[in-house]
Amino acid sequence: MYNFTDLHLHTAFSWDAQQTIEELKTKAFNEDVNFLGLTEHLDFHNNHKQSYLHLDYPAYTKAVESAKRDFPGFIKGVEAGEPHMHRELYEKWMKGKEFDFIAASVHWIDGATPVFEEYFKKYPSFDDAYKKYFEEIYNLVNYGNFDVAAHLTLVHRQGARLYREYSYEKYKKEIDDILKVMIKKDISLEINCSGIRFPAKALIPDERVIKAYIDLGGNSFTVGSDSHSITNTFFGLGEGYGALERLGVEEITVYEKRKKIKIPLIKET
Repeated sequence: MYNFTDLHLHTAFSWDAQQTIEELKTKAFNEDVNFLGLTEHLDFHNNHKQSYLHLDYPAYTKAVESAKRDFPGFIKGVEAGEPHMHRELYEKWMKGKEFDFIAASVHWIDGATPVFEEYFKKYPSFDDAYKKYFEEIYNLVNYGNFDVAAHLTLVHRQGARLYREYSYEKYKKEIDDILKVMIKKDISLEINCSGIRFPAKALIPDERVIKAYIDLGGNSFTVGSDSHSITNTFFGLGEGYGALERLGVEEITVYEKRKKIKIPLIKET
């Protein structure tokens, strides 16, 4: 039996999510998920529908503290979008605020997002679109100042519908360079299960990238459903944990006050 955690969850404190903390708590009790990592969106670019100014930190903090009285496994986090592109704003906003962990990701590049197919139309070829994405991921991890790299190969979640030539082997240099920096900076690799629900039909990143991270010396993993509605909460966790078990991983990472805590992947009987 796996020691289930889900460290990528959005609630109504994120602009694009509907589920509530109370709904998450109830579902976690029912499905025996022990830790819930909340990763509310924190975005800084000018054209975003809901920028960092709209994340109500005091209300969010109060809600998590209240929920922890019934479910101590809540972990207060954020998902910072492109903090390396908005360093001054990001670092200023973070001052005086406390989180258990910070996930970071790349959702926007040159005014478009690889979450949607329109992103790929901006580049001469799909190869260029993928290389640009990996270039920005490298810049992100090289900047650091966060704990978990979220959905490392997000570009392929929708890109799989358009570009079947993608593989870890094809982009080995780009991906390995990213993984090496992550290991050097002690950034955890997120196993994001949302790709199973999208054209990629696979974990983000897939097992080949996870194995490469392990082979290079990486040993810190989180797993997350990346859910925005209660229907998708915990979706794919079994696949994520199963991949880690097949690759010989014995521990999963959770966080408290920006410190890693390793717990067994499989529950002790």
